Amino acid sequence: MSSTTTYQKTVKHFTLLEDSASPASQWSYEDVSRWGQRYPKCNGRRQSPIHLRTSRSLSPRIAPIQFRNYNIPLAGTLTLRNNGHSVEMELPPTQNGARATISGARLPGTFEAMSVHFHWGSRTSRGAEHVINGQRYDAEMHIVHKNVRYRTIAQASAHADGLAVLGIMINIGRNVNRIYPGLNDIINLVPNVQRYQSTARLGRRITMDNLLGDVNRNHFFTYFGSLTTPDCSEAVTWTVFPQPLYISLQQMQKFWSVRDNRGRALINNYRPVQPDNGRAVFYRR
Repeated sequence: MSSTTTYQKTVKHFTLLEDSASPASQWSYEDVSRWGQRYPKCNGRRQSPIHLRTSRSLSPRIAPIQFRNYNIPLAGTLTLRNNGHSVEMELPPTQNGARATISGARLPGTFEAMSVHFHWGSRTSRGAEHVINGQRYDAEMHIVHKNVRYRTIAQASAHADGLAVLGIMINIGRNVNRIYPGLNDIINLVPNVQRYQSTARLGRRITMDNLLGDVNRNHFFTYFGSLTTPDCSEAVTWTVFPQPLYISLQQMQKFWSVRDNRGRALINNYRPVQPDNGRAVFYRR
């Protein structure tokens, strides 16, 4: 059986983060201060995102992240979808039949790549979720991974070691001369999913390495936190890279054209920073 067929038969078992708790109609970024009333986990003490500061981080000797199959093209048809809160893409196994995985660093296990989605601001505000050394970048990409010991995202989100998310900063640059194959392809698809629940297919093969671009993978913050959308399960080991990827203003504007489930502009789809409540944050220099 081909990896594509296997993916098509099993993908229905995986629940993406943005839909893990409820339909788009049950929460919005306009009532973020009231999420805890409907979703009690959002009032927890290990919530995300947070303000990451190198001056307040611990810097013991931390092993690098091990990226496996990140250089192998993904199999199957890649489809971008507007879920009402973001644009997201499920990630199938690679062409060799195995999923791309991460391990090492302070990750409590081996985690397989499951999906990617974005958070952004507006014409007048920046929209990354994590703030780094006092700076909020224009957007943030999340690559969501599930611990291989759990069968589904929903199951994994019920356990402290269930999920791992890579946070990649994106910023608007002037005279951008960098090309990010794969990431650029996804961004160029965004105008095709302006409407809620609309989808668009990616036209060519990409690798997980393509999504990371030229990010310095040796320098990162890591801490234990939560999903940044309801139900806010405290099940995520975060790895956040401080070095941003730069894209043009024209590319960023594509995100501002997306509409939510009510047909309104989907902008500023980021959760404000949460109290760190004395949590240990580690920084690999």
